This record gives sequence, structure tokens and C-alpha cells, in this order.
Amino acid sequence: MLLPRVFLAALCSSACLALYSCEDTSEKTQSSIIGHWELVKALRNDHETGTLQGVYFDFGADGQMQTNLPVGPEAPVSYEVDKKTIIQKSPQPIRYEAAVLEDSTMVLKMEMRGMTFEMHLRKAEAPKPVDTLSTPPIDTAR
Repeated sequence: MLLPRVFLAALCSSACLALYSCEDTSEKTQSSIIGHWELVKALRNDHETGTLQGVYFDFGADGQMQTNLPVGPEAPVSYEVDKKTIIQKSPQPIRYEAAVLEDSTMVLKMEMRGMTFEMHLRKAEAPKPVDTLSTPPIDTAR
């Protein structure tokens, strides 16, 4: 009789640990992706492609993200994290798998229109916004 009870206790403990680790993975992914990420290299169907050159991702701690990936308008949109999956909550939700996530590098994988994409990104400083209202001083000394 003791063996089934020990087995049941071990099973319950394992289930609790597994549940906790799932939550921990989502929180770890969420905190690790926050910031500005710039594309270093992209693969389409396992072949390097230049069509995504200049792509960036901005992930905010407030659950908002912005990207210039050509899948919609370049505007802030909500996102959520489920373990290692980032879900862009646009009208047609997009799912990115964070296959590699380190301090300064990230590899996002996604599928779109029957093609697989792998984006190698590096963390960078967000570019400063350009103030279009200010003009350079006029040189009147001439």
C-alpha cells in the first residue's frame, strides 16, 4: 500500500513543478525580449534571404510591440507570451517561436503563406525619433 501512495505523491509533485516551470518560462521569455531588436540575418525556407533587410522588433514591458516586418502596418500592437511563443495580436495573429533567446541575441521562427522564416536578431539601442518640426539653424554669417 505504501508504494502507490509514494507514486501518487511523486506524480503530484512532478505535475506542480511542471506547471510552475511553464509559468516561469513565459515570464522569463517576456522579460528577456523587452527592448529593440534588429535583424542580422534571415532565412526563408532554410535559405538566406535579403528581402527582410532592415527589419526590427520593439517589445515593450507594457505588452505592446512594433515591427516593420511586412505583415501589416508599422504601428504598435499588443502581444502576449506563451512559454517560448510570442503572439502578435494583430487582426491576423502572428506566432513567433523564440528558438534562441540570450542576452543580446534572439532567433525568431515563424511560418507565413506556407513559407518558414528564421530571423536572427541582435539587441540594440532603439533609434532616436527624428524631430521633423525642428530645422537646422540658418547660417547668416555669409
